[in-house]
Amino acid sequence: MAIAAIVFSGLLFIPYIGWGVYTLRLRYRYHEDLPFALEGITVVAVIIFCVFEVQFMSAWMETNEVPFLFAILGLVVSGAALYGHMIVSMASQLLVDMVMPDDQRLANEPYYGPAEALERQGDYEGAAREYMVIARVFPKTPTAAIRAGDNLMKLGRPAEATPWFERALRYLDSPQHSLRIANRLFEVYYRDLEQPQEARRVLQNYLSKFPNAEYSDSVRRRLEDLESMLRGSPNV
Repeated sequence: MAIAAIVFSGLLFIPYIGWGVYTLRLRYRYHEDLPFALEGITVVAVIIFCVFEVQFMSAWMETNEVPFLFAILGLVVSGAALYGHMIVSMASQLLVDMVMPDDQRLANEPYYGPAEALERQGDYEGAAREYMVIARVFPKTPTAAIRAGDNLMKLGRPAEATPWFERALRYLDSPQHSLRIANRLFEVYYRDLEQPQEARRVLQNYLSKFPNAEYSDSVRRRLEDLESMLRGSPNV
């Protein structure tokens, strides 16, 4: 029975760590947060998991106080590392809801005024940060993500700009607008970062999303030219 409890306790760490790593990657690689309700469910599930683990370790290590304290410390540290950003995100959203005006139209639409003012002043760093905040509050609005990427490019930081262009492409529904951003991202990967494989992926993703769009044939030809070049390059 004790062995079964230990195995069960250990198995619970698989989704605990796996989901935490996934949400971290979503947040810091793609700059996206989970929906508020899902974040709440996750936090509650993590709390239940921690309570169970503490009770289990308390029964298992009742005569070993020092290992028990270190186990608790490890659980707290891992929880903060994996899910601390989620608690901050929820607190931020609650704070925004408290200070936003009662007009729901304003609360449901992004406001670019401060970011645009910083951009006009040449403060591209500040503008990029403002657009990032807007993109996180309104994750399905591609304009903020595009502008964040634009300002990072003005700062000469293409590697930081690419996730924002990638994010915008996921939410763009217009083939024409998507193609403009895809071409921009292609050039960043191909010329600025010298990552032709990533550049190829951008074109492939566009064709997968818009196989019959007006300019799909030209994108296919461009992709074929790139693949031909890659096949002939011994370093790729």
